Amino acid sequence: MSKALAQNIRNDHRDRDLECQRAMGDDFELLIAVAESEGWTWQEIALALMELTEEYVAAMRADAQMKEEASVGLPISKTLH
Repeated sequence: MSKALAQNIRNDHRDRDLECQRAMGDDFELLIAVAESEGWTWQEIALALMELTEEYVAAMRADAQMKEEASVGLPISKTLH
């Protein structure tokens, strides 16, 4: 893990989200610079980042929902139909 991304704030701290943004800032700027140096436009980079973010959010929501359903103890049907 990047040392810049190392967590150094309590889970219940009110500015935790801002600290996460700060921690990711340098690596984010580096990613953008690399993409630009490879010829991608700022519009292409922005769209790619938004799509990747949406995919990440959807995957995390699905995972959280599955965990929640498992913790509730929903019965699993044992019939084949």
